Amino acid sequence: MQIPPRFARARPGRATVPQTAVAGLALVLWAMLVVWLGWLVLREIDAFSTANSDNLQWSLSQADVEFLQFRLALKDAEDAPDALDNLRLRFDIFYSRMATMSSGKLFRSLHDSRQYAGPQERVQGFLDESVPLIDASDAALHAALPRISARAESVAADVRAFSLAALAAFAEVSDDRREGITRLMIYMAVVLMALFFGLTLLAFTLFRLFRLARKRADEIQIAGARMQTIVETSPNAIVVTDESGTVRVFNAAAERLFGYSRTEACGRIAAEFLIAPGYRQPEQNDVFAFAEERRRPLPEERQFETVLQTRSGRSFPAELSVDRAEAEDPLYVAYIRDISRWKDAEEMLTEARDRALAGERSKSEFLAVMSHEMRTPLNGLLGTMQLMRDHSLTERQTELLDRMQSSGKLLLDLVNDVLDLAKFEAGKMEAVSAPFSLPRLLDGVVETALPLAETYGNALSWRWAGPAGAGVFGDARRLRQVLLNLVGNALKFTRDGAVELEVEYLDAAQGELEIRVIDTGIGIREADLIRIFNDFETLDSSYARETGGTGLGLGIAQRFTRLMGGSIGAESEPGEGSLFWVRLPLPPVPGFPEPAFPDNAAPDVRPALRLDVLVVEDNEVNRFILREMLEAAGHTVTLAENGRAGVRRAAEHRFDVILMDISMPVMDGTSATKHIRGGHGASAATPIIALTAHAFPEEREQFYQTGMTACLTKPIDRALLLRGLEEAVSELPEAPPLPPAPAETASERSTLLDDRLLSHFLTDFPRDKVDLLVTRFVEETDNDIATLSGSDPGNPDLAALAHRCAGASGTFGAEALRLALVQIEARIKRGAPPDPAQLRALEGLWQQSRAALRARLGRTLAAPLSPQDG
Repeated sequence: MQIPPRFARARPGRATVPQTAVAGLALVLWAMLVVWLGWLVLREIDAFSTANSDNLQWSLSQADVEFLQFRLALKDAEDAPDALDNLRLRFDIFYSRMATMSSGKLFRSLHDSRQYAGPQERVQGFLDESVPLIDASDAALHAALPRISARAESVAADVRAFSLAALAAFAEVSDDRREGITRLMIYMAVVLMALFFGLTLLAFTLFRLFRLARKRADEIQIAGARMQTIVETSPNAIVVTDESGTVRVFNAAAERLFGYSRTEACGRIAAEFLIAPGYRQPEQNDVFAFAEERRRPLPEERQFETVLQTRSGRSFPAELSVDRAEAEDPLYVAYIRDISRWKDAEEMLTEARDRALAGERSKSEFLAVMSHEMRTPLNGLLGTMQLMRDHSLTERQTELLDRMQSSGKLLLDLVNDVLDLAKFEAGKMEAVSAPFSLPRLLDGVVETALPLAETYGNALSWRWAGPAGAGVFGDARRLRQVLLNLVGNALKFTRDGAVELEVEYLDAAQGELEIRVIDTGIGIREADLIRIFNDFETLDSSYARETGGTGLGLGIAQRFTRLMGGSIGAESEPGEGSLFWVRLPLPPVPGFPEPAFPDNAAPDVRPALRLDVLVVEDNEVNRFILREMLEAAGHTVTLAENGRAGVRRAAEHRFDVILMDISMPVMDGTSATKHIRGGHGASAATPIIALTAHAFPEEREQFYQTGMTACLTKPIDRALLLRGLEEAVSELPEAPPLPPAPAETASERSTLLDDRLLSHFLTDFPRDKVDLLVTRFVEETDNDIATLSGSDPGNPDLAALAHRCAGASGTFGAEALRLALVQIEARIKRGAPPDPAQLRALEGLWQQSRAALRARLGRTLAAPLSPQDG
């Protein structure tokens, strides 16, 4: 095992090395500058020494003297011919002096001076002219003496002139050289001063670096001592290895944990004696892959769990925190902790959690069963109360019935609140998103709460604030419950006042909608606003004591609002009323179609449609209630006491709608629905409406998957029941186009008739009664089709007549005729009059269906139809 460290050795002097190198380079450059300036000074001094060797002033003055001596010798030679040798000597001396002045190093700079160059050239010209004469014979020289004397007289002024010019020029040169030397000396002094300051600064820097290094060395020593103390006193085992996995550090906690001394552990390969035998191979313990690859562990690899062993051979689960110190000699350091107790505690917690979950499941199951058991008698009570209102009652009886019904609804609300809370806490509640009409929902809320508002003398209404909306995407059921809770709460705390729902789009583009419930009630103190959304919280007021309640309404409203992704709050002042607001993301639905009738418009107790309904319900009271409600509305009702009986009756007869209870003995509602949908009975395609009293309606999706088309919750409300029946019938598929040709073929007979249904009819009824039933069916259908085909599309009796005729056609297997009649009925129910051509086509379709029926019965019965049918 190779285990990485969390720290590396400090390198205190590395940051100051570049500064020292720069300072040293600067000093070298300054020293080179000083040497160069010294060389310049020495060169100038050498130039002065050269000028002294030439003896400038003496040479210039001597030239003038020697020229005078030459002129005196010239004069003597004119008087005494034997003085010619002395003349030649003086000429040579003067000539040499002029040659020295012309070639001397210090005189070279004077050639550019006009005051010096002109006289010097004329004197040199005189000398050059005189050389041939001086070097001639004595006679020739004696003869030329007058001319030489005249020529010497003419250049005497030039000798004096260039001597003076040279002295002046050399004086200037000397001044320049002195100034140059002065400048050089100043530069050299400045450089030396800078060098001095540089050396001083370098010395200060070196002293500072020395102090800093000393301080850092002390800090490193103190940090090392502290780190050693931390390592030795750490409750976790600390093991440090190199890249090969050899242990370098083994602290006291590691000694206690593993049972090895530091001397025994250091120098050994950690994987050979610290890791449990079953985890030593890389393929068995891939958590050490970074060590095998000799790299730094990734962040997700630095903390992990494995199994280690002690010296005694005991294996234990351990948690390791590992990292690598990158240096010339990389090290791995690991903090190791024995987590045996944690693992034991984790197992105990897991076991406790499993027991808690089992208890929670038991509680949920108990609540589901209790919801069914509590709602079933409630259904009987509330349903019976609704039926009692169909009879003549005295004023006192009506008053008592109102109180009974109010108490029953209050009990139902309490049951719903408790079950919704249990469902939310169990995490089984999810929001759905589907298009719905917001105005219809608000109308329904107002209509539902209107009796309560009238009880307390309150006005209840809703309105748009800003542009009006229509269809939205959201959870209509949850939103309706939230608003009913808020409106009900506002009505209970308001007397002879007003409660208004105000709806406004805060951001139409994003679909953020705010619904405000505003009342003129007693208001809420500011101190109470922070707790009104708590569960089981009721305010101490006379109204609260009078109205009662569990205190769950606002808590459930808050949960549902958050479930839908929104927020809820309240603003109030005592005596000034309250404002509760709900903000929800409800994106608008473009072009949302409004239904044929609003949600708040309860259907007529006696609708135009007369349906053939199968009620599958195990509870006798519920069967009685449902039968009375449906028969009072004019429907035909068939009862089945369990799912198996319902499947049998659905196979025998074609019903318009099936009401299916969920929890039943022998066979439950979902199994019965699967059998009906999967079979080939008469009602295999009939709409099935679920009747459920379950506290957890998330099974609704399962109901729909089994083939149910709608779901009603017990206790059953008569208005909702009748509306559900109408909606189920309105969703029936439209009939196929009517066959235009009057001719009949075998394939058309198979399309016109449903042999399966006709076979059931012929099998279930005695043969002696079949003739009578068929004859009666033909007679009635002749009359009905004649009436339908000749009726005006606006005739209000068309729907009932089409429904009755369609039911009879379905019984005798006239499937094409039945579908055409159902299509006409559905169009009338949707508010669209049928097409006159469609009504007229019924006559031809009936004639074809009757002929096909006659041919089919002719193969089975001795007297299929009366002769007039032929």
